[in-house]
Amino acid sequence: MKKIALLALACASLFGSANAVAQEVTYVEDCSQGLLINRMQDNWFLTLQGGPGFLNSNYDTEAALKNRIGAQIGIYGGKWFTPVFGFRLGASALIARGATTETGAFIHNGYAAIDSEGKFYPERLMAAGPEIDLMLNITNWWCGYRPGRVYNAIAHVGGGGYWTMKREDSKWMNAHNRTLFANIGLTNSFAVSKQVDLFVDVQYTVMDYSTLDKPFGANGPKDMTGHLSAQVGFTYKFKNREWDCPVTAVCPTWKYTDAEGDALVARLANADSKIADLQRQLDDCLNRPVPVCECDEALATIYYPINVSSLSSREKTLVKSLAEVMKANPEKKYILTGWADNYTGNDDINNRLRNERVEGVKKVLVKAGVAEDQIETRIDAGNLTDYGVKGANFDRAVTIVEAK
Repeated sequence: MKKIALLALACASLFGSANAVAQEVTYVEDCSQGLLINRMQDNWFLTLQGGPGFLNSNYDTEAALKNRIGAQIGIYGGKWFTPVFGFRLGASALIARGATTETGAFIHNGYAAIDSEGKFYPERLMAAGPEIDLMLNITNWWCGYRPGRVYNAIAHVGGGGYWTMKREDSKWMNAHNRTLFANIGLTNSFAVSKQVDLFVDVQYTVMDYSTLDKPFGANGPKDMTGHLSAQVGFTYKFKNREWDCPVTAVCPTWKYTDAEGDALVARLANADSKIADLQRQLDDCLNRPVPVCECDEALATIYYPINVSSLSSREKTLVKSLAEVMKANPEKKYILTGWADNYTGNDDINNRLRNERVEGVKKVLVKAGVAEDQIETRIDAGNLTDYGVKGANFDRAVTIVEAK
């Protein structure tokens, strides 16, 4: 008790003078300290986009430039998990134009050859399917998150699968072909309000064209085709749209007078002296030999929940196993002691629990065939352990020891 009082005095000497100042500390959000991950329901968005595209497949260089321009559109829903990382999931579709051979899967039937030798013909391809992209806000990554920023450069990479259609005269027909694709792009986004961003997205898509631009069922070499698009669109941001920055403490400036500084130095010197004394006392305690406990080793200890004296089925099984040991040693006597913690309840309740617990264990032992003259019961009003209130669970028990 003396040590605790001295330590409390030392702490009061060190920090007592600062109490008035601590009350003046203010707390503000500071985004430079990093960002918290938001809740799952926050920072969702919806994106619509579309624009022209440019096909670059096997024979497209044979077509005039104006005849290689198509279109691409997309619709996505997504979420930002942090101001830097997010994802979007949706669908995209494209109409591609170019050139192919007379055996090409996507030849535009009904149109004449585009070259004098009759080797190449117009090509028309429509593809649509699901897409998922990972998103990286480069501006927030490099420059840090800032509420109200107008421009953000957002990189995205992802992929998906396309179902395809071909042009038959004036109709689109199912081509019965499927292909996987991957894409990479950069979105230049401009905030026009808290809810809406307008953007220009430059994207390059790669498909496995060896499964597309060939006669159906024919074998052919692996070939990849590319599609470059420049799309415009808008993003609608659902609530909550902002990010909560970490809260940091701002301490006021406090200058000491010479007299206050001298007084503080004196207090610190006094506290150092008392702390040194406490350290010496602690070292003395640590250097003392550990006392050896000369006590009977318990044959078993049965533990109980708070305010419970009945045995669970598991504990009954344990007691019945102990009964077999006792019956195998009829010449030995055993002492059963009932315990209850002294941190909860009152003396009347705890004494009742001690008696009920020890008598309950004896009853199970006798019923299992143990002779009553082998058993002695008692209760103990102390604590089974000295672990304090946090260890009270270990004081609600019945101990069984062999009588010496």
